Amino acid sequence: MKRISLLIIFEIIISAIAGYLMSLMSFIGRMGINLVRTEYKVFKTWWKTALIIFSIQIVLIFIQWIVKRGCTLSASRIVFFFLLLIGVLGLVYTYYDFSSVFEHRLMKDKFHLGGYLFWIGWISSNLYFLVTPYTRNNKMVES
Repeated sequence: MKRISLLIIFEIIISAIAGYLMSLMSFIGRMGINLVRTEYKVFKTWWKTALIIFSIQIVLIFIQWIVKRGCTLSASRIVFFFLLLIGVLGLVYTYYDFSSVFEHRLMKDKFHLGGYLFWIGWISSNLYFLVTPYTRNNKMVES
C-alpha cells in the first residue's frame, strides 16, 4: 500500500487527459450543450471535467483502501471484483451508448476517448488493489 501515490499520480494524468479530450467535442456537440443539454456545460471546460473525473476516482480509491484495510481477504476480493465488473460493464455500455445514440455519435471521437479513459482509470484502480499484497492492521495475512 506504500505505492498508492503512484496510483494517484496515474489517476491525475488519466483525469487530465480525459478532461482535455472531452472538451474537444465537435461544434455540433457544443451547440447542443449550449442550446438543449445545458446541464452538461461542464464538459466544455477541460479542467472542470478533469476535476470531476479525478474526484470520482479518489472516492473510489478511498473506498477500496478502507475495504482493503478493514475487511478479510475474501470479502475485499469480492468487493474489488464487483467494482471491476462495474468498470468493465461501464466501459462496454459507454461504447454501446456512444456508437448507437445519435446525439452521442455527433460528439466526436476525442470526446468518446475521454469517456473510455474514465473507465480505464476505474478498472486500473481496481486492478491495483487486487494485485497489491493484503495487509490488515499492518500485518501480512496469507491467503
